[in-house]
Amino acid sequence: MLEKVENYIRQWKMLEKGDKVVVGLSGGADSVCLFLILEELRKKIGFEILAVHVNHGIRGEEAKADEEFVKTLCEKKEIPCRSVSVDIPKMAVEYRMSEEEAGRTARREIFEQAAEEWGGTRIALAHHQDDNAETFFLHLARGSGLRGLGGIYTAASLRGEKRDRGLSERTGDALLY
Repeated sequence: MLEKVENYIRQWKMLEKGDKVVVGLSGGADSVCLFLILEELRKKIGFEILAVHVNHGIRGEEAKADEEFVKTLCEKKEIPCRSVSVDIPKMAVEYRMSEEEAGRTARREIFEQAAEEWGGTRIALAHHQDDNAETFFLHLARGSGLRGLGGIYTAASLRGEKRDRGLSERTGDALLY
């Protein structure tokens, strides 16, 4: 799998020597897989990693356990880690949006702020085909134009952004084997 992802990253020119990559690390299987792959590839390609974990303030002790797992993993791999807590239920009510949308908005802002403060050149998120399908139907239901119906772009930098989705060709099931 490492070789496939490395080839995919090189094909799309997602990472270069000297990049500073902010990795969204929830503690779930997808983000941990991406983190471990990037941690291995940083030695070959020559880039830096900052892991960023977002605690949404929704799942109580389970969320705290995820946060501790992320911190321990980063310490073990000697990767700097930033953890941010956000009250997503409050944000959702305040801005009249679903908790899912509020969480997505908060994560995007947190990742972009971390990149700006750290001098990050890329933001890597573990989106895969299942997320892409969900995004397509969400955009369709909202009446999106053609650009939105493209779902999640593989390398958002193609649209002038700094987010890369290195697992977008993998399905969620494939990541669990």
